[in-house]
Amino acid sequence: MSSSKVQMFLSLAFSVSVASADSAIWSAGSAYTIPKGRWEVGLFQPLRHGQTDRLEWSTHPLWNILIPNLSIKVAWPPLDNWTFASRHTLFYPTPLLRKITHEGKFGIISPEFTIPHMVSIRNELLLTRRLGRSGLMTGRTGVALGFASESLDERNTIDLPLVFPRLADFYSGYGVNIGLDILRRITGQIDYLIDADIILHPGISEAFAFEHKGLFIWNRSSQFRINFGYKLVYGEYPFGTQWHLFPLFDLQWGW
Repeated sequence: MSSSKVQMFLSLAFSVSVASADSAIWSAGSAYTIPKGRWEVGLFQPLRHGQTDRLEWSTHPLWNILIPNLSIKVAWPPLDNWTFASRHTLFYPTPLLRKITHEGKFGIISPEFTIPHMVSIRNELLLTRRLGRSGLMTGRTGVALGFASESLDERNTIDLPLVFPRLADFYSGYGVNIGLDILRRITGQIDYLIDADIILHPGISEAFAFEHKGLFIWNRSSQFRINFGYKLVYGEYPFGTQWHLFPLFDLQWGW
């Protein structure tokens, strides 16, 4: 991966100029944790719960059948004007991967390959700062460790956007991510979110992935909001590099 490529994507990731939004009650990707006792869930967002004012856990309940997963966010004492938190995520993709290992319809992995037990553990640091009266900027960095009960065959990959970078931890042993979120208030109830993430997997040839999304968020109330926008993905895959663009839509409820 050339230095010019890294510079180009870092420039894109950090060239967003302004941010705002005062609806920190929706914790999403910031260092804020949701208030004690609050619950949040979305069509595609995980179920979140404020265990205390400093501890929040989340899980994708439907995915738990095939990909058991759990994430915990812990708020730490602030650093000057920055809100500081750590997020710790564990997921176990083996049941899903074994489910799609067969020939014929919905078979994505050839049955000649054995799917071992695999666990990914990601630890991230999040720093959020208010910009103006209603702005939020969040920077994050993290390391993911991939553990497998036996070595994986390098030919056995799922070369799909969003999926490949998240399973690459098991081939490289670890991955590193850095990102930036900026949230801006457009009107009284409408926010705009821009984010950018770079995912690196040193040790394998397909080491680089870039993900960016833009979202309009209609905060109908503290109990309901609508998100719609797009996600742009660039990745290095075994067959080469490729761009993808996806629409995004979600409904979220809180109580």
